[in-house]
Amino acid sequence: MAKKAKEEPKKAVVFIVEGNSDKKALEKIFQKIYNHKDIVFKFMDGDITSDENVDKSNVEDIIYEKVDEYRKYKKLYKRDILEIVHIFDTDGTYIPSESIVKGETSYFLYTEKQISCKNVDAVKERNENKSAMMDYLLGLDNIKGIRYIGYFMSSNLDHSLYNEQNLSDELKGEYADAFYEAFQGKEKLFVDFLTDEVANGVPDIYPASWRYIKEGVHSLERHTNC
Repeated sequence: MAKKAKEEPKKAVVFIVEGNSDKKALEKIFQKIYNHKDIVFKFMDGDITSDENVDKSNVEDIIYEKVDEYRKYKKLYKRDILEIVHIFDTDGTYIPSESIVKGETSYFLYTEKQISCKNVDAVKERNENKSAMMDYLLGLDNIKGIRYIGYFMSSNLDHSLYNEQNLSDELKGEYADAFYEAFQGKEKLFVDFLTDEVANGVPDIYPASWRYIKEGVHSLERHTNC
């Protein structure tokens, strides 16, 4: 009797997202859609692209640590990691300075037209630093030899998935649970949802989609290139 061919192990795709609620909303949906691959979501516990302790000298190491953490836990070889997919919140980072206005809150308040805050300079500084970091990462095609690519949820993942821009942490979790439940058993409809309700005119060619989101106030509007 001929020997049965040894089944090739699934390749792992590691998604990098900002928070645990992002993971809750998307991980199981992606696992169902891409069941020929091992899908894992790692969250950074905040926005790595606007973290004051992160710069071009250490950002790749920090991202790789998350991937390597998973690799070691699963006892995988580095070659078993197919790709790192980084999902960015754009947070209005590319908007013109005139779209940043003085507001009444100490935190950043987002609309699809502007960001308001008591400290306008803080928003401008955040945008300058975040856009530079995002542009640096988008210039990479690998991190430590593992293929790397970035996609955006604009103005943030809550906005893209739930059409809500300024959710509290508590509500983020509630919305994430409800979103997953809405697509449970209907995961393949998620792709149609992104195309029909969220892409909103974003070019379907990858480089052009990033050029688009950097224009005008698009990085505050509801868009994605996922």
